[in-house]
Amino acid sequence: MNYAKVELKSAYTLQNAGGLVLVCTKDRKGSYDLAPVAWCCPLDYEPVSRFLCVLDTGHKTFKDLEKSREFAIALPTPAQKDLVMSCGSVSGSEVDKYGKFGIASFSGHRVDVKIPSGVAGWIECSLIDIVVKGSSAIVMGEALHAEAIESAWNERIHFVEEGKLFRPGSPL
Repeated sequence: MNYAKVELKSAYTLQNAGGLVLVCTKDRKGSYDLAPVAWCCPLDYEPVSRFLCVLDTGHKTFKDLEKSREFAIALPTPAQKDLVMSCGSVSGSEVDKYGKFGIASFSGHRVDVKIPSGVAGWIECSLIDIVVKGSSAIVMGEALHAEAIESAWNERIHFVEEGKLFRPGSPL
Protein backbone atom coordinates (compact mmCIF):
# COMPACT_ATOMS: atom_id res chain seq x y z
CA MET A 1 0.00 0.00 0.00
CA ASN A 2 1.07 3.53 -0.70
CA TYR A 3 0.30 5.91 2.14
CA ALA A 4 0.27 9.70 1.90
CA LYS A 5 0.95 11.96 4.83
CA VAL A 6 -2.17 13.62 6.27
CA GLU A 7 -1.85 17.08 7.78
CA LEU A 8 -2.55 16.90 11.52
CA LYS A 9 -5.21 19.60 11.29
CA SER A 10 -7.07 17.33 8.83
CA ALA A 11 -6.52 14.01 10.64
CA TYR A 12 -10.09 14.17 12.01
CA THR A 13 -11.39 13.51 8.48
CA LEU A 14 -10.08 9.94 8.69
CA GLN A 15 -12.63 9.22 11.43
CA ASN A 16 -15.32 11.82 10.79
CA ALA A 17 -17.87 9.57 9.13
CA GLY A 18 -20.65 9.94 11.65
CA GLY A 19 -24.14 10.86 10.56
CA LEU A 20 -24.76 14.57 10.27
CA VAL A 21 -27.53 15.86 12.54
CA LEU A 22 -29.55 19.01 12.93
CA VAL A 23 -29.57 20.17 16.54
CA CYS A 24 -32.91 21.88 17.17
CA THR A 25 -33.41 24.39 20.00
CA LYS A 26 -35.61 27.22 21.28
CA ASP A 27 -34.46 30.32 23.12
CA ARG A 28 -36.16 32.04 26.06
CA LYS A 29 -37.74 34.61 23.74
CA GLY A 30 -39.56 31.84 21.87
CA SER A 31 -37.37 31.76 18.74
CA TYR A 32 -36.60 28.35 17.27
CA ASP A 33 -33.23 27.50 15.76
CA LEU A 34 -31.42 24.57 14.20
CA ALA A 35 -27.82 23.94 13.25
CA PRO A 36 -26.05 21.19 11.33
CA VAL A 37 -23.63 19.31 13.58
CA ALA A 38 -21.24 16.65 12.30
CA TRP A 39 -19.83 15.49 15.62
CA CYS A 40 -22.60 13.60 17.39
CA CYS A 41 -22.57 10.02 18.66
CA PRO A 42 -24.08 7.66 21.22
CA LEU A 43 -22.74 7.98 24.75
CA ASP A 44 -24.64 5.19 26.52
CA TYR A 45 -27.73 3.01 26.11
CA GLU A 46 -28.79 2.03 29.63
CA PRO A 47 -31.11 2.84 31.25
CA VAL A 48 -31.97 4.92 28.14
CA SER A 49 -29.97 6.15 25.17
CA ARG A 50 -27.67 9.08 25.79
CA PHE A 51 -25.84 11.15 23.20
CA LEU A 52 -23.04 13.64 22.93
CA CYS A 53 -22.63 16.43 20.42
CA VAL A 54 -19.75 18.83 20.01
CA LEU A 55 -20.92 22.41 19.54
CA ASP A 56 -19.22 25.78 19.20
CA THR A 57 -19.84 27.76 22.41
CA GLY A 58 -20.25 30.98 20.41
CA HIS A 59 -23.21 29.69 18.41
CA LYS A 60 -26.84 30.44 19.22
CA THR A 61 -27.76 26.76 19.24
CA PHE A 62 -25.33 26.10 22.10
CA LYS A 63 -26.52 29.12 24.07
CA ASP A 64 -30.17 28.08 23.59
CA LEU A 65 -29.72 24.53 24.86
CA GLU A 66 -27.46 25.68 27.70
CA LYS A 67 -30.32 27.86 28.98
CA SER A 68 -33.31 25.68 28.12
CA ARG A 69 -31.55 22.42 29.09
CA GLU A 70 -33.26 20.60 26.22
CA PHE A 71 -32.78 20.00 22.50
CA ALA A 72 -33.55 17.58 19.70
CA ILE A 73 -31.27 15.72 17.34
CA ALA A 74 -32.89 15.44 13.88
CA LEU A 75 -31.55 13.11 11.18
CA PRO A 76 -31.60 14.84 7.78
CA THR A 77 -31.88 12.81 4.58
CA PRO A 78 -30.00 13.24 1.28
CA ALA A 79 -33.04 15.11 -0.06
CA GLN A 80 -32.33 17.72 2.66
CA LYS A 81 -28.72 18.37 1.66
CA ASP A 82 -29.53 21.94 0.53
CA LEU A 83 -31.39 22.59 3.79
CA VAL A 84 -28.34 21.42 5.77
CA MET A 85 -25.98 23.62 3.75
CA SER A 86 -28.29 26.64 4.00
CA CYS A 87 -28.73 26.32 7.76
CA GLY A 88 -24.98 26.06 8.20
CA SER A 89 -24.37 29.21 6.17
CA VAL A 90 -26.07 31.71 8.52
CA SER A 91 -26.31 32.37 12.24
CA GLY A 92 -29.56 31.86 14.10
CA SER A 93 -28.61 34.98 16.07
CA GLU A 94 -29.07 37.02 12.91
CA VAL A 95 -31.93 35.29 11.08
CA ASP A 96 -34.91 33.04 11.69
CA LYS A 97 -33.72 30.01 9.72
CA TYR A 98 -37.20 28.44 9.64
CA GLY A 99 -38.63 31.60 8.06
CA LYS A 100 -35.69 32.48 5.81
CA PHE A 101 -35.48 29.01 4.27
CA GLY A 102 -39.21 28.15 4.45
CA ILE A 103 -38.54 25.08 6.61
CA ALA A 104 -41.73 23.09 7.14
CA SER A 105 -41.72 21.59 10.61
CA PHE A 106 -43.69 19.99 13.40
CA SER A 107 -43.47 20.28 17.19
CA GLY A 108 -41.54 17.90 19.37
CA HIS A 109 -43.52 15.60 21.67
CA ARG A 110 -41.57 16.15 24.91
CA VAL A 111 -39.28 19.07 24.07
CA ASP A 112 -40.39 22.49 22.82
CA VAL A 113 -38.54 22.53 19.50
CA LYS A 114 -39.43 22.48 15.82
CA ILE A 115 -38.41 19.33 13.93
CA PRO A 116 -37.90 19.81 10.17
CA SER A 117 -40.45 17.83 8.16
CA GLY A 118 -39.01 14.98 6.11
CA VAL A 119 -36.16 13.98 8.44
CA ALA A 120 -35.42 10.25 8.78
CA GLY A 121 -36.02 10.50 12.51
CA TRP A 122 -35.36 12.52 15.62
CA ILE A 123 -34.45 12.21 19.28
CA GLU A 124 -35.70 14.69 21.87
CA CYS A 125 -33.22 15.09 24.73
CA SER A 126 -32.84 16.64 28.14
CA LEU A 127 -29.42 18.08 28.90
CA ILE A 128 -27.27 15.97 31.25
CA ASP A 129 -24.02 17.89 31.27
CA ILE A 130 -21.72 20.20 29.31
CA VAL A 131 -17.92 20.06 29.23
CA VAL A 132 -16.26 23.12 27.70
CA LYS A 133 -12.78 22.94 26.20
CA GLY A 134 -11.71 26.16 24.52
CA SER A 135 -14.41 27.27 22.08
CA SER A 136 -15.96 23.78 21.87
CA ALA A 137 -18.46 22.15 24.19
CA ILE A 138 -19.27 18.49 24.59
CA VAL A 139 -23.02 18.48 25.16
CA MET A 140 -24.50 15.34 26.71
CA GLY A 141 -28.20 14.59 26.45
CA GLU A 142 -30.57 11.83 27.50
CA ALA A 143 -33.33 10.63 25.19
CA LEU A 144 -36.88 11.55 26.24
CA HIS A 145 -38.64 10.62 22.99
CA ALA A 146 -37.51 9.22 19.64
CA GLU A 147 -39.16 8.35 16.32
CA ALA A 148 -37.77 7.26 12.96
CA ILE A 149 -38.74 5.75 9.65
CA GLU A 150 -37.86 2.07 9.25
CA SER A 151 -35.06 2.81 6.78
CA ALA A 152 -33.55 5.69 8.82
CA TRP A 153 -30.02 4.30 8.77
CA ASN A 154 -30.02 4.11 4.95
CA GLU A 155 -31.27 7.69 4.65
CA ARG A 156 -28.50 9.42 6.62
CA ILE A 157 -26.13 12.11 5.38
CA HIS A 158 -22.52 11.81 6.56
CA PHE A 159 -20.06 14.69 6.79
CA VAL A 160 -16.31 14.38 6.22
CA GLU A 161 -15.21 18.00 5.87
CA GLU A 162 -16.44 21.23 4.31
CA GLY A 163 -17.90 20.43 0.89
CA LYS A 164 -17.53 16.66 1.31
CA LEU A 165 -20.73 14.81 2.23
CA PHE A 166 -21.69 11.24 1.48
CA ARG A 167 -24.44 8.71 1.87
CA PRO A 168 -23.26 5.22 2.82
CA GLY A 169 -22.74 3.36 -0.44
CA SER A 170 -23.01 6.43 -2.67
CA PRO A 171 -21.47 9.92 -2.73
CA LEU A 172 -23.82 12.88 -2.72
